[in-house]
Amino acid sequence: MKMPPNPPVPPFPPRPLHPTAHVGGLPPTPPFTSSSGASGSSYSGSENLPLQPSPGLGLGFSKSTFTYEELAMATDGFSDANLLGQGGFGYVHRGMLPNGKEVAVKQLKIGSGQGEREFQAEVEIISRVHHRHLVSLVGYCIADGKRLLVYEFVPNNTLEFHLHGKNRI
Repeated sequence: MKMPPNPPVPPFPPRPLHPTAHVGGLPPTPPFTSSSGASGSSYSGSENLPLQPSPGLGLGFSKSTFTYEELAMATDGFSDANLLGQGGFGYVHRGMLPNGKEVAVKQLKIGSGQGEREFQAEVEIISRVHHRHLVSLVGYCIADGKRLLVYEFVPNNTLEFHLHGKNRI
């Protein structure tokens, strides 16, 4: 038996801004591919929108924008001492923002296969997803072809520990 296709899913309404967030202006995003390679969303109402890669143009996400220099300073120049890990899409460094907030800065490799549209979609989707097993996105940076995501830093132990606890067999 053939089932009718599901109707397209409209974008989520905007969330309230965090009191320290900086604001820019970009409409809902098209289908996305995350940095982990997963894809999703069948909504396709904004495919023909112009890209806005310039850091001064703000993307309108309800997250803070950072300059590359701010993130370089926060991570001591992306030093090896602050390197938390690396993967196919880039490196993750521990950092400290001027306000004292500890963060994890994911610097995507140039030529990693993730384009501007996918990056914008990832920021928009991650900004809206909240779950106790996911770290929150603090902000992002787009500068001279460099793309960085700034996440809350979760100290102590591994992801498995935080997901399953210490009594896992």
